[in-house]
Amino acid sequence: MRLVTVLFLWAFVVIATAASSSGGTGVPRASSRPSRTTAVAVVRMAADSLLARHEVMPTGGWAWRSAIQAPHYQTDRDVGAASIGEGLLAAYGVTRDSRYLGAAKAAGDFLLGVAEPDAGGLRWPDWADPDGQRSTTHYTSYDDGAAGISDYLLQLSDVTGELRFRTAALAGMRWLVAQAVGPSCPQTECSWRWTDDPSDQVAYNGVGMGQAGIVLALDTFADATGERTFREYARAGAARLRALTRDGRRPLPQGSAHPGVFETGFLNGSAGAAFVFFERYARDHARVDLETARRLLAWVNDQAEADGRGGLRWPLAVDDAAAASGFELGTAGIAWVNLQAAHATGDRSYREVARRAGVWLRHVATAGGAWNEVPGDLDTPVHVGLDSGAAGIGWVLADLADAGIDTSANRTAAWSALAGLRARAVNDRLGTLWDENLTGGKPALPAEPSWHWGAAGIAGFAARLAGWSGRSPGGQRTG
Repeated sequence: MRLVTVLFLWAFVVIATAASSSGGTGVPRASSRPSRTTAVAVVRMAADSLLARHEVMPTGGWAWRSAIQAPHYQTDRDVGAASIGEGLLAAYGVTRDSRYLGAAKAAGDFLLGVAEPDAGGLRWPDWADPDGQRSTTHYTSYDDGAAGISDYLLQLSDVTGELRFRTAALAGMRWLVAQAVGPSCPQTECSWRWTDDPSDQVAYNGVGMGQAGIVLALDTFADATGERTFREYARAGAARLRALTRDGRRPLPQGSAHPGVFETGFLNGSAGAAFVFFERYARDHARVDLETARRLLAWVNDQAEADGRGGLRWPLAVDDAAAASGFELGTAGIAWVNLQAAHATGDRSYREVARRAGVWLRHVATAGGAWNEVPGDLDTPVHVGLDSGAAGIGWVLADLADAGIDTSANRTAAWSALAGLRARAVNDRLGTLWDENLTGGKPALPAEPSWHWGAAGIAGFAARLAGWSGRSPGGQRTG
């Protein structure tokens, strides 16, 4: 272990917050709260790694090679330039380092350079490589396509004041609206296919890959612009989700290809859909949205399994008993949605569910502040990122602590997660990097740059501990 790593970990042990007695945890006990300076140091490590690994693109701007979806240079909010730009904006938010803002703008310029006019707006290829080749697939969803990319460009315009990014964001949403289908759309219900390929009829329903995330994006743009069309389509999209779930009386189906798969989590499941309906209720105050949110979350919470030590965990789906730890598919994301439900309703029973989820997450953490994807199954990967790893779980534990839920224990576990991420950093000729996961002790997918899986998400988590806010671990806006 390099000397700088030893000193960094020693600093964490000395300044970590003492764990409370309300639930076991493997994190160290000490006397005082870690400092913002420590978190900002990790922000800079991650953001500097992104600066060092960019590619100047022939169409303008910067892009990054995905390790997960190699060899391509993606555009999206999952592994692409929009996701990396979001991490750079988080880094800028806590450092005010103009290099990070410049890189976020360069990510935006890449997205503008590869955008394609279509249907009165703009769409984005899934990837566009430096040799001029590009994908012929154009996604609609938040994680994969126009909804999330447009959201990033709007945020970039808000931070920089540069109109070209807002103009492109609005054009992306015009294209998204044009992809809505349904015999009564938008008067009653609308839905969206995953891509604009006429031969591909697959549609997903969840926050990450489908309809629910599109509804969130439409509401975000309605809030930002006051344009009634966006709100109209958000309401029509939500109506379709209510029909699929009978106003929350049945769980959300994953999508058209798997109508009998009912997941519990944030990405594709009923927890994420419940979050969308709580957000809808905050905007329209329609009782049906609140009732749908409560019913969906009630179904999720009914699937919870007690661990015998006061904790709660969830199966991935009704036909998959694996209990994942992470944000997008597992217990951390369900805990976070219960916390949002408590904020939305004042119902303390949601706080108790979130508290017990935190107890389980602390119990199953490794001594190094990390989590197996499925705790108890040592053959499953140990991820670093926001999607399924320490960054996302640590973020949720920090949110629980800030809400006054097992404050000392959750805060200590969150900072221990950051210490563990710092300890797992390695160097190559370009500087710091993280392997996206360890599986069986073997590192895999080095230097993944993205928000969900890599350095951008680590920057976002560290920035969260340094006081930055405004995004969820999934990348959606909050507050």
